[in-house]
Amino acid sequence: MKNLIKEIALDVGFDIISFSSKIPPIIKNDVTCNYSNWIANSFNGDMEYLKRYGEKRFDPELIEDWVRSIILVGASYFNSTKFDSPSEEYGRVSMYAWGKDYHFVIKSMLQELVDRLKKEIGEDFKYRIFSDSTPIYEKGFAIASGLGFQGKNTCVINLRLGSFFFIGEVLTNLEIEPDSEIKFKGCGSCTKCITSCPTNALGAYILDSRKCISYLTIEYKNIIPEDLALKMRDWIFGCDICQEVCPFNKQLYIKKFLTRISHFKDSVMSFLNLKEIMKIPSNNQFRKFFKGRPFIRAGRRGLIRNAIIVAVNNNARRLCEEIAKLRQDDDEIISKTARWAIDRMSG
Repeated sequence: MKNLIKEIALDVGFDIISFSSKIPPIIKNDVTCNYSNWIANSFNGDMEYLKRYGEKRFDPELIEDWVRSIILVGASYFNSTKFDSPSEEYGRVSMYAWGKDYHFVIKSMLQELVDRLKKEIGEDFKYRIFSDSTPIYEKGFAIASGLGFQGKNTCVINLRLGSFFFIGEVLTNLEIEPDSEIKFKGCGSCTKCITSCPTNALGAYILDSRKCISYLTIEYKNIIPEDLALKMRDWIFGCDICQEVCPFNKQLYIKKFLTRISHFKDSVMSFLNLKEIMKIPSNNQFRKFFKGRPFIRAGRRGLIRNAIIVAVNNNARRLCEEIAKLRQDDDEIISKTARWAIDRMSG
């Protein structure tokens, strides 16, 4: 059964696969405790949804009482192509967002995996598909099942794929022998991710989301404090710094690795034109402009706010006129950020 599932998963386009029991020992102990402490320290910032679901995060039977096993898969989105910024009037995009919204892509691939498995074994079985937007603490189950180990940058790292991969899972009533946690602790004394973070968001194996550029540019909906905004560099959506410096990812650049999945390498948006972003007049236009793309998550408010900050950090003075118009924007966060930017750039 395991070999058959692996064969189908690889053919569908996934790169790695592992299997978990419904509640591995590591989930009962270390992972649950660490996650609870992380929430208690408010490291989740304004992401209140991370407090939801309680024990469901660690006990799939509380989601579906028929769960016996979890199939976990990883799909690399890594693209070794080197894209340089066209000019100071562009903002950099995290690699995971270069292509289409992965939530839809991974779920579609998981559905294909399930459909083909049903056909191969000639019987129906219960299942439920998840990818990121899920009560399951997928990183914990990925680590518990050996899909990878947790790096000091808090990402799941696979020895072959590094950390640039999406995780998806299938809850099922099939009885599948689970895999074991990787005992290899690969980070050792390396602290490159910690020392490279511009905002000091990282400690060893702990992330303070409130300082994280990815959190600030995607999840955070309010005014970004000046001390953090000025450290965002040219990141308009997300941030890859702690992954780019990781030795386990350096090998991917050297090998010129490229994702196998067309959705993550076609129509690449590695940079966004700041002026184009600033000129989007409404939320409806924003949704049309970025339909099917991950940028929808930040919303018009967030992306325009980020574009203004990047313009300041890039000293893109040719955009001052466009920024000045935004001082009268109906969205208070945008208008306040625009006023701050004009004062900063004219000072």
